[in-house]
Order: sequence, then structure tokens, then C-alpha cells
Amino acid sequence: MDPVGVDEPSPRLSWDARLPAEAAVVVSSAGREVWRSSVPAGSYLVDVPDELLDPLTPYTWSVEGYASGAFTTGLRGQWDAPWLAGDPRAAVSLRGSFTRRPGRVWLAATALGVYRVLLNGVRLGEEELAPGWTDYGHRTRYRLLELTELLAPGENELELWLAPGWYAGHVAGGGPRRYGDRPAASAQVLVRDDDGVRRVLATDTAWTQRDLGRPRADLVMGETIEVPSGQTVPAVTASPPEMLVEADPAPPVRVIGTVPAVSVTEPAPGIQVADFGRNVVGRVRLRVEAPGPVRIVVRHGEELTATGRLYTENLRSADQRDEFVLGPGSHVVEPAFTLHGFRYAEVTGWPGPMTPDDLEAVLLSTALAVTGSLTVSDPAVRQLVANIGASADGNLVSVPTDCPQRDERTGWTADISVFGSTLSFLRHTQAFLSGWVTTLIDGQRADGAVPHVAPVLPEYGYDSPVWSDALVEVPWLLWRRYGDDRTLRRAFEPMRRWADYCLAQAEGGIRPGRALGDWLAPGTVETPKSLIATASLARSLRLVAHVADVLGEPHAPEYGEAFTRVADAFQRAFLNGPRLHTETQTGYAVALAWDLVPPEDRAASAQALAELVRADGHRLMTGFVGTPLLLPVLSETGHHDLACRIFNQEGYPSWRYQLRAGATTMWERWDAWHHRHGLQTPAMNSFNHYAYGCVGDWLFRHVAGLGDDPRGTGGGFGELLLRPGPAPLLRQAHARYESASGTVESGWRAGHDGVQFTFSVPEGVTARAVLPVRGAWDGMTVNGTFLMGLSEQLPTTRLADGGCALNLPPGRWSFTAPAAATAHLLQEWDDLGRSAR
Repeated sequence: MDPVGVDEPSPRLSWDARLPAEAAVVVSSAGREVWRSSVPAGSYLVDVPDELLDPLTPYTWSVEGYASGAFTTGLRGQWDAPWLAGDPRAAVSLRGSFTRRPGRVWLAATALGVYRVLLNGVRLGEEELAPGWTDYGHRTRYRLLELTELLAPGENELELWLAPGWYAGHVAGGGPRRYGDRPAASAQVLVRDDDGVRRVLATDTAWTQRDLGRPRADLVMGETIEVPSGQTVPAVTASPPEMLVEADPAPPVRVIGTVPAVSVTEPAPGIQVADFGRNVVGRVRLRVEAPGPVRIVVRHGEELTATGRLYTENLRSADQRDEFVLGPGSHVVEPAFTLHGFRYAEVTGWPGPMTPDDLEAVLLSTALAVTGSLTVSDPAVRQLVANIGASADGNLVSVPTDCPQRDERTGWTADISVFGSTLSFLRHTQAFLSGWVTTLIDGQRADGAVPHVAPVLPEYGYDSPVWSDALVEVPWLLWRRYGDDRTLRRAFEPMRRWADYCLAQAEGGIRPGRALGDWLAPGTVETPKSLIATASLARSLRLVAHVADVLGEPHAPEYGEAFTRVADAFQRAFLNGPRLHTETQTGYAVALAWDLVPPEDRAASAQALAELVRADGHRLMTGFVGTPLLLPVLSETGHHDLACRIFNQEGYPSWRYQLRAGATTMWERWDAWHHRHGLQTPAMNSFNHYAYGCVGDWLFRHVAGLGDDPRGTGGGFGELLLRPGPAPLLRQAHARYESASGTVESGWRAGHDGVQFTFSVPEGVTARAVLPVRGAWDGMTVNGTFLMGLSEQLPTTRLADGGCALNLPPGRWSFTAPAAATAHLLQEWDDLGRSAR
């Protein structure tokens, strides 16, 4: 990625592997060297001195012999362009003109609302719903586009299409105008030449406003497209908002693909329903041959009723309705300023029978690079991985949301906190999540309380354990994955305020139970909310201590000691020896995952959890808090077989239950649809909700075996734990991840004659491999050589369960374990797989 519009002081350059040797870094502009420095072996990033960089200037850089790239600086100063007002309901066109001048020409644009840019009638760029959603009480963001090669000689016309968007449209069920009465836009055309930067156009009173023929353009409710009146009036100025206008650090929202309709039905006369085959997020593009004037209405939903009509009750107040008023002739039309979550589109007013070729779904998402893949032999698991990715893409439109279809669509903190690790295997999330962390910090109260959603909507509340702890979890994830100490540093004092706020609430180390608990957990035994609250406080205290160590801050002992006090209080209040007073899967999972069980009782507590899982029929009984922890805890405490039994369940509640019901995205509830009672309550039932996609992290780490070492606290994925865990119903699993430190691979393939384990370790990375073999290893080979003959190069440690552990140097490795060492896998897994069904 070569970003355009970098306002970050001392921009950071990074490359996708650690350097094997010292190398020179060179930054240049227009063929002139601006800065040269050397970086040591093992480096994967470097900061460019800020004082050397000019605004609106393209730069190239290289790590000689290893990597290269480019970036363009932004305005690097205060935003001072005037603002023009839009319409509170409609999308309008704002127009201004300027004369081309020598030099490189740039457009910087932003809005309170959403906008598109056209130059001389031609759309510029591919960004959708720009500039996205922020906490408008603090900031909005601008984008930079170069116009130099696109300008006509002489006069040029710049046009902004402006719509209410998140700023003045419907947001989170609270009606329109959540932030302001009407949208506004601000833009400036700037020329950079040898004399510096000059502004040649800005949104001012010389601009005009024109009817765009979109009298309704709401992000949640939908859009109406009709023939514009052609009316033009002087543009109306707006007061400059009191907020920061900054360059957007994240990739833009774009069209990421299209999906054709697969069938069309007519459940009632004049009503036709298109099925796109899977749940998607975006809008519908129509191809219409109209013999005369038509008014076509398209409604969107995730499910159908028993009569084949569109099911919309779970959308609550979200209309998801687009209207097209068209004259005779051929038309290709789609909305520009709305967003829908749907699988089905119900169409009325179509001139005659409709075919699947007449419409397609246009998919929108923040354009994050794909960084990871997971290949498995079971088609059902492949479908699950695809569902996880689809829910991720659909809920990454500007901010990480909980759902894309009903009137909520907010940046719920727990959802991204529990799903962040899986997402960061699949997509490059650093800039996206770092920007969202800034938005989360913007919403923190002065007393330290952290909101449940970001951008903050106060009516959604503050202060729920696990939810609000995202302020600690997400920056820590960015450090572990990308070595992003900048987000850590920016978040450190807000983390401390949050931790201190929670400590002040605790009585004798026990934090009162409140808020959401183990949200949507099935079963009849509730995990005590005070247990979850106290455990999550201990978890955050430990992470704040780790962050202080990373940053060299003096507060590590303070928060380390606080962790010990809270952990001791947890043990006194909730444990009787190794067992919980109230035994739930989630209770044991958080106690074991977050090191709240005394070391001497850990094995017995894990055994108690195993007994509980067996008593529950090898079914999970966990919600948003327990689900991301349950399978990893079982796998890490010697009960990988039980984790696999849970994962392979096909009855309710389970992942395979959703797949058997035809899910193409992740569900919010385990019983969003149930074979006995049908659809769950429409008050809260989303079929596109990525939280339970957190199982992807377990598949990467504990099945394919690819993960960072939990014992380490370093950044940039530089300490690996490669621990493949063959699973029932699978004969092969392989994970690949383009990490900040280079490409990592881990996988296995089972055959009648044994199991082959394969790994790839980048240069400059430490890797510990743990192989699930037993018995004599005499027959095991490594890259074609017997392991016993490599004892000096690859010293091996025998583990208590009979497996082996060894440190792997960089390179590609293939271990072949004969049937004698893997018979327990080949037979026992097949037995377990059959019994799980």
C-alpha cells in the first residue's frame, strides 16, 4: 500500500520481513535523496524524521536490496477551508470551478455526512461513503486526490455530491440528525510548485447547489432516485465545526465485488423476489428496459417468510427500501449513499417478468488487504471459514460494526475485541483498527469510563466488563501483530484511566457485576456477572502492566501488584480449591485463560471444565465472553479432543448447526433460527454478526498450528508457537499468514502411513514447534533426514504427553511422523469424529 495523504508525524515505513542483515533506508523526492539511514538486522520498520518532509509531496523509499514503496504527505496543518451546507434528507450537488495552473494539483475534501467527487462530470476515485464515520464531537477525516493528469486546459468544474450519511441521517435506531441538523462539505484545490503550496479553489459562496434527483438518501432507510429538476441555487455556507480535520489513516470503503442473483420467484402477483445465494452487504444494481415510465421499489432482507415473502421484522426500524422513478428506455441504476444487509431483494413495479440477469448485488467494505488463508479438507469447515470472512467484510464499513442490516449497525466494542485476532489473521487491520482506537478514546468519559460502542452513542452505555476492556485488548493486539507501539502509546494513559476507574469500583478486589455478562449464552446456569467483571479487571491490569514494560513506563509494578490483589480476591470469592462455586463453561474458561487459578490447581480446574463439557453433552454453553476462550483453553490444558468434539457438534448450539441451516455468514445468536421454533425474536436477531467467528483463531492456532507464542510479549509476530492439532473429520489443515515479520506457514496432512507436518519460518523470527507424536521417534524424518541424526542441530524435548518440542531456525521444514508415532491420531480422531456426530 502506497498511502496518499499522510499527516502522521515521522511517518513509519514497514516491510513484510525482518532484515537478515544491516541495510540502508533511503527516502527520495523527485529523484533527490531526502534522507538516508541504516537499520540493523531484524528490523521490519523505521520512522522517517518529520522535519525533513514537506506537505503535498510524493516520496519514494527503499530498503536497499529488500523492499520499496511510496507515500504522499498530506496537508500537515490546520484545516481552514470554508464549509457548505447540504440538505437534511436529500443528496445534492455542490459545484465550483477553477482555472488550471502550473504545478501538481491536489484535491482535499471532507464532509459531515458522506460525499462523492466529480471533475468535469467524471467521478474521481473509487471511495464509497467518504469520509466514513467518526466521533463528530472530536474529529472528521479528509482524503487527498491528485488531479494533475485529469485536468482540462483552462477552466475545470469540481462537483461534490453530498448526502446526510452518519452525520445527519438515521443512526442506531435513534432517528435522523443524530449529530447535526444538516450535512456539510468542505474542499480545497491546492497547487504545489517550486514556490510552495497555494490554494486555487475552496468551497465558498461562489459555489452553486443543484438538485441531484435523490430526494431521499439515507444510509439506513434507503435512497430514492428520480429525474432531477435541474434547479440550481446559490450554495449555503455553514459554520465551521469545532473539531479536528485529519487525514484518514485507514484504507477507504470500496466496492469489493459483485454477486449475481441466482434465482427469481414471484410469491404474489406483482411481487418478485431475487435470491443472491448468500448474505451480503451493499446495494442492488438494476438493469431495466422500461417501455414507459416506471416506479420500481426494492426492499432488502436476510430471510423469507414461509410464504416466500421478504422477512423484515428483524430489521426493526430500518426500512432498507430503495426507489427508482425512471422514464422509458434502458437504464443501469444503483444507489450511492445507502447501505443494506441482505440476501433477498423484493421488487415491485418491475416492467414484466424479472430474470436473475436483471440485477446484481454490489458489495461494499473497507478495502483491507488479505493476509491469511486457512485450507482444510472438510467442505463444511471451508464453508465456515468463508462465512467468517464474509461477515468480516460486511461489518467493516468504515468502523467495525456488530451488524449491517437492522437499525443498530454500531461499533460494539466486545464484538471486535473477541473477533480481532481472527480478523487480523484474515485481513491487514493495523491502520483500520488503530484509527478505530482513536475513535474509542474520543468517547471515553472524563472519569475513565469507556463506552460500549465507538463512535460513542451515550444511550448505549458505558462500563461493561469485556466490552469496555477493548480499550486495552485492541491496542495490545496491534502491538503483538504489527509491533504498533504508537497505538499503544496513544492509548496508554486512557488505559490507565480505565483501569483506575475499575479499581475504584472494586470492593476488596471484587468488581460489582453489571451490564451484559456472558451475552447470549445458552443454557440455564448464568455465569455470575461479578465473576466476569473481576476476571476482566484482572486481565486488563495485567495487560496494562505489559504495556508499561513495552513502553518503558514506570507503572508496570503498580499494575502488576494490582493484578495480584485482584487475582487473590477472585480466588477467595469464586473458587473452592480448583472448582468454581458456580460451575459454568465460561467461568472456568476465563479463570484458566486469564491465569486466575493457582498454578497448583490449574490441571484440576481444567479437569473440572472437561467434566462439565461432558455433562453438557459435549456442547458449548458459552456466549460472547466464553466462546472465544473455551476451545483454546481446552486445547491448551490437554483436552484438545474435547475442543474438537465441541467444534464438530452438528446439533444446537454449534457452528455446524448454523451451517446445516444454510448459513452463509455468522449468526448473532446460536439459535437465530431453530429447528423447533423457527426464527428467534425479531427484537434482536442478526444473521450477519462476526463475533462467533472468533473460532477462526482456534482453527489457525490449535488446528493448523499457526500462532504467536503466548509466553512472549514482543511485537510484530516475531515469536512463534507452531503447534498443529489434528482434528476429527479432517485429514489436512494448512494455514498461511503474511505477518509483519514475513510469511508464516503451519499445517499437517494425515495418511495411512503417518502424518506430515510442514512449517515455514521467516528470517529473524524465533519459532517453537510442538508435535503431537508419541512413542519412539526413530522413524521420524525432517526434510528427508532422520530426526535422530539431527540431534545437535535440532535438539528435541520430550513432553509429558509423549509429544516433542523443538526450536526451529528460519526456513521451510517438513516432518514426517510414521504411523507408529501417530496411530493415536489416525484412529482416535476417526473414532471421535464419528461419535461427535
